[in-house]
Parts: sequence; structure tokens; C-alpha cells
Amino acid sequence: MDSISTRHDVAVEDDVYNGQEPEADSAATSRRRSALRGWLRHDSPYITMLLLALAGVILRLPSSYWLLLTPLFGVICVVAGWRRFETGEARRQMVYALALDWLALIVAIYVLTNTGVEGVLNANASSLALMTLLGLGTFVAGVQPRVWRIGAVGAILLLAVPGIGWVDQSALLVVAATMALIAVGGVVWWVDQRRHGSV
Repeated sequence: MDSISTRHDVAVEDDVYNGQEPEADSAATSRRRSALRGWLRHDSPYITMLLLALAGVILRLPSSYWLLLTPLFGVICVVAGWRRFETGEARRQMVYALALDWLALIVAIYVLTNTGVEGVLNANASSLALMTLLGLGTFVAGVQPRVWRIGAVGAILLLAVPGIGWVDQSALLVVAATMALIAVGGVVWWVDQRRHGSV
């Protein structure tokens, strides 16, 4: 029993000698995990919006996907904006305005995909056009109820359109940029680990 206690004391002394408090280290790790969980729980609808839109473009999903995705975005915008208004009348006006916005977007997507315009556009251009419409609708839907995260999702979708078009034309540059990004991330991680004394 004494040898177990001695080994534990030596391990604690080693941690203190290395500048690390065992309890403080676990408390910091626990705080980081709970902060990450809180961020994911709070921002998961916005991350989901981005991922669903990007998946539609990358996988070149049909127009029916975009027609189903648009009301989902509308519901997320209404739920996010609901907390911004305190009175029932203000909430009704917000829902009415957003419903009209998203209905107009659904009509625009329908016109773009089902009236002969689709024959002019190839699959890649069609999905980029649909993402542009969705990004614009999302940005406007974020501005109306003053939900900056929704507006940011719309802005990111709009900014991603030229990037995705560029990516389709230059796959080799994308691979090189990805490798450079991984290398920079590795260096940043290594420097961070050295600064905290883990390496």
C-alpha cells in the first residue's frame, strides 16, 4: 500500500515539477470540452445549413433536393428569429415576412429548374445557381430578424459559389492548397503543444 501511495506522490510531484497541476489540467480540459459542446449545441443548426447546401453543390443533387432544403432553411430562420421578438404581434410579422421570402425563393427555384431554363444550364451551373439563390435568401432571412449567424451562413454560401466554381476547374490546385492547409495546421498544433509543454 505504501508503494502505491509513493508512486502516486512521485507522479504528482512530476506533474508539479513540469509546471502542471493535475487537478487544474483536468479542470481546463473539462472547461474546453463543455465550451465545445455548448458551441456545437448552440451553432449546430447553422453548421447544418452550411453542410447541407455544400453537399447539394458538391454531389450535384437534383432540384428536388433544393426544393426540400429551402423550407428547412426557412424553419431554422424562424426558430432563430423567434427569440429576437418579445411580443406576439412582432413574432407574427416576422413569421409572415420570412414565409413570403422563402415562398418567393421556392418559386424562383421552381422557375429555374422546371421551365426549360434547366436545359440551358449544365448540372454544375444549375447547382451553383441554386446555391446562389439559397445563399441570397438565407442572407436576407438573417437580416430581417437580425440574426447575424443566419446572415453569416448566407454570406458564406454566396462567397462559396465562386470558390466552388474555381475548384471544379482546378483540382490540382485544390489538392495543393489542402496539403498546404494541413501543413500549416500541423505547425500551429506543434507550436501550441510546445508552448504548453506537452511535446
